Amino acid sequence: MNKTSEARIINKTDSSVILEFFVPSTSDFFDGHFPGFPVLPAVAQIDIIMRYVSNFFGVGVGLSQIKRIKFNGLILPNTPLVLNLERNGNTVSFRMNSPDGETAYSAGTFVLG
Repeated sequence: MNKTSEARIINKTDSSVILEFFVPSTSDFFDGHFPGFPVLPAVAQIDIIMRYVSNFFGVGVGLSQIKRIKFNGLILPNTPLVLNLERNGNTVSFRMNSPDGETAYSAGTFVLG
C-alpha cells in the first residue's frame, strides 16, 4: 500500500524543501494504531521525514541522532500536511504543519550519519 500521497513541491533550494502531501487512510502506517481511531504514529512521522530527506538531500542518508523533537497534534488519515525541511551540513530541521500554518503537528532537528 502507498504510505503517502505523491508530494507536491511548494519550494526547493539546495538546502531546503517545502512539500505538501497527505497520508491516505489506506496506508499501512495506520494499521493497529489505533483500531477505531487511526492516528499517524510518531515513528511513522520520522520514517516519512527521513524518506523525504533521503529523496531531496541524498540517497542513503542515515539518522545518527535526534537532537530534539516535539509532537504537538494528532495526524488523522487524509490530513493535508506541509513539511518544511532545512539542511545545514549534517543537521536537518523540520516542521510539519497544516497548509494554512494554523496547526503545528511536529518539529525537530536530526543529525545525519
